[in-house]
Amino acid sequence: MDKERQAIYEALLLRSMHGKLKRRTTTIVANLFNVNRCCVQSIWRTAKKCLAEGVPVDVSCKRKKNCGRKKVAIDMSRIATIPLDKRTTLRALAHELGVTRSTLHRWFTQGKLRRHSNTLKPYLRDDNKKAWLQYCVSMIDGGTLQFIDMKNIIHIDEKWFNTTKKAKKYYMLPEEEDPLRTIHNKNSIPKCMLLCAVTEPRYDNEGKCYFDGKLGIWPFVRQVYFYSPMQMFFFLFALDQGCQFNSAVPCCRNQHKEAANIETRVL
Repeated sequence: MDKERQAIYEALLLRSMHGKLKRRTTTIVANLFNVNRCCVQSIWRTAKKCLAEGVPVDVSCKRKKNCGRKKVAIDMSRIATIPLDKRTTLRALAHELGVTRSTLHRWFTQGKLRRHSNTLKPYLRDDNKKAWLQYCVSMIDGGTLQFIDMKNIIHIDEKWFNTTKKAKKYYMLPEEEDPLRTIHNKNSIPKCMLLCAVTEPRYDNEGKCYFDGKLGIWPFVRQVYFYSPMQMFFFLFALDQGCQFNSAVPCCRNQHKEAANIETRVL
């Protein structure tokens, strides 16, 4: 530390003329030693003060041994005793511990604290657990007592999609007019329900996929017009839902060659 300060003073003295520094000399020396400019200026002021008093120039650091701000001792085990709802943010936790938020942020960057994102999990009642267990048991082959390969199972799910969004971005030419999109109520955007069906992918002996398991997607709905005294607008109605389930099985049999010899189970 003192050797660096002495080297900074010698560099300033080398660039001085009749005890004065040229413009931007302190900035150049600060960049040379990778220190703050104020530190270089403080060293030069100390040297000038020593010369004015007629004493040997001493630019060594006056802070010796145990100096500077002392760390505040905080018991980290107190954090575990604070209720979880009072430590959802660094600001709330800092208020409970009686420290600053910057201190907690420093602990977080040092790895002393960790951030945990907690999501709600479904609560299983006894009948739910029993149903899950029965389903797992139904997947076991009675002859080999091993789980079946599930190649004869089709997974079906309904998906909801909004027909549009409240805000959209477009890339247009400067001379184009801005499009106008209107809807009866932007908080009640019409939705469309689709039926999706997938099964296990099929691979040949060389590991190449010849069937990706995607059976298809079918709409549950059709557009019909509904007359209102105020205006004419359309809704999307879910119609003929039962026939859509019957579409998945023939599609499965048509898309891969093994489907003709298996018993298809729809969940």
